[in-house]
Amino acid sequence: MLRVAKKDSRRLLSSSSAAAIEDLPLQFLRASDPANFDKDTFQRKDVVFDKLNGKPLITSTPKTPLMREYTLHGESYKVVWEDGVVSEYQKSWVKKQLDLWGKSGIQRVMWNNLTEGRVRNSKDLSMGFEEALTSDGQAKALKALYQYGILLVTNTPIDDRCSGSVAALASALGGGAKKDGTSVLNKYLNGQNDDRFEGVVDGPLRTLYGTVWSTSTSDQSAGASTADSAYGNESLPLHTDMTYIRDPPGLQIFTMVRPATTGGESLFGDGFAAAEKLRSVDPMSFRVLSELPRRYRCVDLVSGWHLEASGPVISLNYGRVVGVRHNDLDRLPDLPPERVENVDEFYETVNRAHRSWDEILASDDIRLTLRLQAGETAIVANQRCFHGRLGFRLDGYSSRVIKGCYVSQDEFESRLRWEGYHV
Repeated sequence: MLRVAKKDSRRLLSSSSAAAIEDLPLQFLRASDPANFDKDTFQRKDVVFDKLNGKPLITSTPKTPLMREYTLHGESYKVVWEDGVVSEYQKSWVKKQLDLWGKSGIQRVMWNNLTEGRVRNSKDLSMGFEEALTSDGQAKALKALYQYGILLVTNTPIDDRCSGSVAALASALGGGAKKDGTSVLNKYLNGQNDDRFEGVVDGPLRTLYGTVWSTSTSDQSAGASTADSAYGNESLPLHTDMTYIRDPPGLQIFTMVRPATTGGESLFGDGFAAAEKLRSVDPMSFRVLSELPRRYRCVDLVSGWHLEASGPVISLNYGRVVGVRHNDLDRLPDLPPERVENVDEFYETVNRAHRSWDEILASDDIRLTLRLQAGETAIVANQRCFHGRLGFRLDGYSSRVIKGCYVSQDEFESRLRWEGYHV
C-alpha cells in the first residue's frame, strides 16, 4: 500500500484510526530512524562530537525534510524522505509511540471502595506464590501492579522465616526479564532458600533496613536500622515509604509471618485516585501539592544514618499524575521559597492544601483494609499506593511480625516496559 504524504505533514496530526505513521511528528520520526542507533547497544550514533576530546560540535540544527511517501508492507513501514533518505519502522513500534504520546492501550485503574472480599476473589488482584514465580505469573502480577498498584499473593512459604521467598518475589518482579543463574529467583528455584545475594544482579533493594527486613527487631539483620514507627504497635496513617531518599522504591513487599491476635489489619489506598479526586474538588490545592517541594527526613543515631530528600506530594508529567510522595511522620515543616513576599499567605495556602489532602485520605471510600493471614503477601507500587495499619495489642509470642523488602523504581519500570506498558 503506497501512501503519498500530505503536503503539510510536518504539522502535528491526530487520528482516531489505527496506528498511522503520519500521526507522529516528523522531527521525532526522522530522529528515531533505526539507522541512528547502534544495533547492539541501542545508543545513538547521530550525536555530533569531537572524536578526540569528546567536546560537542556546535552546529545548526538542520530542517527536518518532509515525508515524500510511505509504504506499509506487512508489519513494517518504509518511508521515503524528500532528501532521498529511506527509513524503515516496525508497525508495532509506531503504535507504541502513538500510545506513549497519547493514551496507552491498557489504562491504569483508579480504585476506591475496594473491599477485602473483592481483592481475594479477583483473578486480577490475587494469585498464589508458586504462580507468581512463573513467567506467566510474573506477567499477570506486573499487569496488576501497573493497572491497580496492588497485588495479594497467597501461600507464601514462611517456614524458612521467609527471607528466601520474599527475595524470590523481589527478583520475579524486578531486575532483568530473563532469569538465569545470576538471578535470585533462579537460585531460589534451585534450592537456595535464603537471602544471601553473592553473584546476583537482581533481588531486594539494599537500604538502611538491609535487604530483606523484619518488623521484629530480634529478626533484623545485624547493623540494620530499626529507627521507624513500623517497629511499634500503634496505628500508622496512610503513607508511602522512604520519602526521604531521592527516588523512593518502586515496589514494597509485605509478607505476614505472624498476624496480631487483636488488631493489626493492613491499610492501603490508591494515591493516584486520591490525587485525581483532589484535582477535581480543589484544583488550587492540587496545584500547590504538585508544585511545592516538601522535605522528608530519616535519622538513626544508633547506626549513623541521616537521610533527607524533597519533592512534591504529587508528581506530574505533562499534567498526568505519575507519582505520589507522602509521609507526614517523616515530613519536615515547610519553609517558604526564598522570595516569598507574604509568608502568612504562603502558610495559609499550604495548610489549606494539606487539609484538603487529609480529608481525602481520611475518607473510608479510599481505604482498603486487609487482614493478612500467615503466609499472605501484599505487594504495592510504592510511588502510587499508600499503606498503613491499625494498632494492635502486644501479647508476647503472638506479636505481629512482617518480613519484607523493596524493589527499585527503575527495576520495576524496566519490567513494565518489557511487558509493553508505557511508563
